[in-house]
Amino acid sequence: MNDKHKEYMSKKSQQIYDVLKNTFVLPTFEDEVNKEELGTNKDYFLIAYGDIKSTQSKGNLSQEFYVVYISEDNPNVEPTTLDIITTMEKVSGVTFDRTIKERIQKNEVYDYIDRVTLIFKRKLMYEC
Repeated sequence: MNDKHKEYMSKKSQQIYDVLKNTFVLPTFEDEVNKEELGTNKDYFLIAYGDIKSTQSKGNLSQEFYVVYISEDNPNVEPTTLDIITTMEKVSGVTFDRTIKERIQKNEVYDYIDRVTLIFKRKLMYEC
């Protein structure tokens, strides 16, 4: 059941991953960060998929997904955020929704990490 749609969903997930990793040449993870793969990198992406919701069209669904951009000692977080939005919207079926930007203090010292959560939606389909 839904084999064609599952294949499409998997293909789009891989495309989202590949476009981030190849465009920005940063470590990119899905669902959780592998500290061993991260190494000494201070900047990376984490992709997480959210809830699936119905749309007004029968057989169509919408799913939020999150691209979390972690950056340290980077004065270009906002310009890079614009580039991420532009890059992701080139993936067919993906639309930008909004961002949540946070500065997180590291270990009670005066160092901070920027965390930008970019929220996108992707179109899905199912058999009815």
